[in-house]
Amino acid sequence: MQKNRKHIKSMVTKIFFLSTVAQLYADTSKEQLTKDLSFKERKYRGDYDLSKGGSGLIEEVGVVDPVCDHMNISEFRAMFPICNALVHNQPLVFLDSGATAQMPQPVLDAIVAYYMEYKSNVGRGLYAFAEQSTKAYERSRCKIARFINAQAKEVVFTSGATAGINLVAHMWAEHNLKEGDEIIISEVEHNANFIPWQQLAKRKGLILKRAPINERGVVDPKTMALYVTAKTKLVAITHTSNILGTTNDIQGIVEIAHAVGAKVLVDAAQSIAHQKIDVKSMDCDFLVFSAHKLFGPTGVGALFVKETLFDECTLHNFGGGSVYDVFVHDTDFKEWPHGAEPGTGPIAQVIGLGAAVDFVQKYINFEEVQKYETALVRKLAHALKGIEGIKIISFVPEEGEHNNMVTFVIEGHDAYDVAAYLDTYGIALRAGFHCVQPYHDQLGGAFSLRASFTAYNTEEEVDLLIHCLKKLLNK
Repeated sequence: MQKNRKHIKSMVTKIFFLSTVAQLYADTSKEQLTKDLSFKERKYRGDYDLSKGGSGLIEEVGVVDPVCDHMNISEFRAMFPICNALVHNQPLVFLDSGATAQMPQPVLDAIVAYYMEYKSNVGRGLYAFAEQSTKAYERSRCKIARFINAQAKEVVFTSGATAGINLVAHMWAEHNLKEGDEIIISEVEHNANFIPWQQLAKRKGLILKRAPINERGVVDPKTMALYVTAKTKLVAITHTSNILGTTNDIQGIVEIAHAVGAKVLVDAAQSIAHQKIDVKSMDCDFLVFSAHKLFGPTGVGALFVKETLFDECTLHNFGGGSVYDVFVHDTDFKEWPHGAEPGTGPIAQVIGLGAAVDFVQKYINFEEVQKYETALVRKLAHALKGIEGIKIISFVPEEGEHNNMVTFVIEGHDAYDVAAYLDTYGIALRAGFHCVQPYHDQLGGAFSLRASFTAYNTEEEVDLLIHCLKKLLNK
């Protein structure tokens, strides 16, 4: 009876809806009307047909893949308004992009345009603003999918990488791991990829292992092979370390994990803005990143879930927008990814993330930016090695290696005091444990300083940092 009720309700709704739309489009051609009805029918259900990875929607809303063959560093920097800011009457020197990257004008414009020109909810209304918002929202999903070589239906919007990891813990791990099963992480994981597994292990009686890094600051797949056993169900690993700047061989690690049937989650928060991410080449099962480290807004991120794992995931959050029909004793949920996105999403932020993806593809050449960032790292590291009392705890890149950060400690000086001193010169530098306290404890427990670079930084900024540190230590 309930099925009949649902069928009748669906038919009545569809007849009413189609007659309304037909009146609205009475003057349009038959061909155009058919196209609009197809789109509006999907819209009414609050969903899009992503069964083919969003290819139809990509064509419909005009998603393109801009490519940067060669980047101009000076022009790149000029697109970031904040680079003209003054701090304590000093030009801003922002060396903390590892914590959050600044936003360029095109991303700011996209966010402001949403709020000023067409703000509305998505997947609900039929009026012009609602259609425009929903198109922009889903267009961003398609852009992200193409950016990481995934299907649109494999991309779930979250509030950031941390939320994405926690969602995997609740939707997948909670229901597929049992007492005695193993989770493996590295010894340099960010809290976001450590604490969720630590707490899940305590709650379910799981075994949490920490694989060590080698002399070059990465987890060697051969070392990972020594930790993986038949009981290993998940390997949760950072792609690029947020404290060392070193990048793990994800494909090698995935191959070892999959050999015993374990799944692999990749934390790409630090790598997403510095190198091409390809989830198919990685063959990872889950991957997370945050928009704010990709020159986008805060409060939004993406979770990639491999399609073959959809049936292994149990919905964790519930509410409006993620359902087709709701009855007293049952609910008909939407398919992936919309079923995993209840409530009003971070619409402006998602649109901003889509604009950030466009910006990166149009203005960043990953090969060139890696060379540029690595040159800045080597310049700073070379200078710091010549200053007595400074110890570098990150890894200076060798030939063929990339790094975008230098992490160091200064003997006899508290890192927070040094950061406050540098701030008087307009220099923004991160101080603390960088959300990797266990690794700091292994090194002696002292807070460290981290300078992290991206393409809007300059050699002159590195020179100023070196000058200020020498001035401090020569007092």
